[in-house]
Amino acid sequence: MRLGKRIGLLIRANLGRWRRHNKDISEAALRRADKMEALLEQLEERLNRAIARQAQLEGQVQQAEEMAKQWDDRADEALRAGDETTARQAIRHKLAYTQIASELQAWLASQTAATHDLQTEVTKLESRLARPQTPKKSPASRPAAERAPQSTETTTRVETSPDGQDAVSLEALRERMSRVWSDKEVENELEAIKSRLSAGIGKG
Repeated sequence: MRLGKRIGLLIRANLGRWRRHNKDISEAALRRADKMEALLEQLEERLNRAIARQAQLEGQVQQAEEMAKQWDDRADEALRAGDETTARQAIRHKLAYTQIASELQAWLASQTAATHDLQTEVTKLESRLARPQTPKKSPASRPAAERAPQSTETTTRVETSPDGQDAVSLEALRERMSRVWSDKEVENELEAIKSRLSAGIGKG
């Protein structure tokens, strides 16, 4: 069970005790508590999805970087064997996976920010729900900020993040990449590898 889920269950148990010990609580207060509880459930679900998506992106970034390194190693091996044709093919694969890793890093940065925002909103709402409630307090006497949960800002911000994107494999990402690497780019990379190998310099 996720931490947010456990905390939510504890807060709901506290709400149940609060309702039992405050039989004379106003209907308006009960409705406010119910709305906040429902909003907390929604935010927790979105937070769990965001955490899962962030973990997935982290894994994909690592995988793309590993694939780029593997193709770089193959290019080295091909050049050592004097096979420049195979080396060029390996370089094209390396450049593609390097581009994919860069794209995924950008998505990951956006997703990490969105996850942080959601966690902040969940924590704020949990704190409000955990506060002792005063029975029969008139809604008009409460500060405006306490009368209803404010969720519009979080909803707008997070919906524009990669949270809603479908999971895709690295191969599918490669197919989506429309860029065709020019011969000059490949040749420049080829010459850079040759220079490194001839100088006996290891990869940085």
